[in-house]
Parts: sequence; C-alpha cells; structure tokens
Amino acid sequence: MAYMTFRSRTLSRLGLVTLSLACTALAQPGPYRPDADARKDVAAAQARARASHKVVMVIFGANWCEDCRVLHNNLDSAALHDYVQSHFEVVSVDVGQFDKNLDVVKSAGADLKKGIPVAAFLSSDGALIGTTNNGELEPSRKYGAQQVLRFLREVVDNHKITTPQ
Repeated sequence: MAYMTFRSRTLSRLGLVTLSLACTALAQPGPYRPDADARKDVAAAQARARASHKVVMVIFGANWCEDCRVLHNNLDSAALHDYVQSHFEVVSVDVGQFDKNLDVVKSAGADLKKGIPVAAFLSSDGALIGTTNNGELEPSRKYGAQQVLRFLREVVDNHKITTPQ
C-alpha cells in the first residue's frame, strides 16, 4: 500500500509519538530501585537514624503504582523536603508485583493486603512506631503536601499513625 492518505499518515505519526512518550515514561527511574538490596538499605538507614536520632520511614511500593509515586513526589516537594530531611531516614523498598522483598515487608511488621504504598516507621533505636497497614497511605494521590506533613508530624511528635487529613 504505497498510497497513504494524509489522515492515515497523521494517525500513524501520532501513534509513534504516543508510543515514544510511553516508552520514555516507562524508562524514567522511579523511587523504587528494582536492583536494590532492601535488607542492606534498611539496615543502613537504621544505622544513620541511630546516629542522627531520626525516625526511619520504610516505604514499600512499586514504580508502576501511581499512589507510590505521588507519595514520593510529596515527600520531595518544597513544602515537605526540609521537614523530611531533618526528621526521617527514608528507604524505598520495591515490592514488584507483590512478589518481591516480602521477607523485608514482614520483618518490618508491614503487610500489603490493603494496597501500596505501605510505610513502616521505626524509632532511632529500631523499635517499631507503627505501620500504615490499614491503607492510610494507599490513596496518596488524594493527599496534598500539607496533609502528608500533618501525618508525618503525628508520627514524629506523638508516635501515632493516623490517616492524612
């Protein structure tokens, strides 16, 4: 078919552009490193927290998860960045398709039954403060930076897990 209409050529080009953009989006690194040694990363964060008297926030999620990416974007936002840096050692643990690093999930006292992201918070001495096993962070795309900040302040100030409001 040597003959292509203007419309079919345009649609064909549009399809290629869309495919190219989709591939670029998939190639973008996310907060969860598939090749990371999760146990080693959590242990290193705990050692840093012990020395700096910070809370360890272990976030279990995946790069394909929109809520996981939104949570990380909020944590990195101008409104939260300084607070997070001064109070937390953050570790992102990739759970793949709910089939990866499940031993780390379990050892942190977390479970994935209510979806991801799930966070486990550990005091600087390694004691479990709490987890978001009840799905508190799962709808992260609904939360703005100020809601997440209030949530994090409850963890730091009161050692309490709440739903971001």
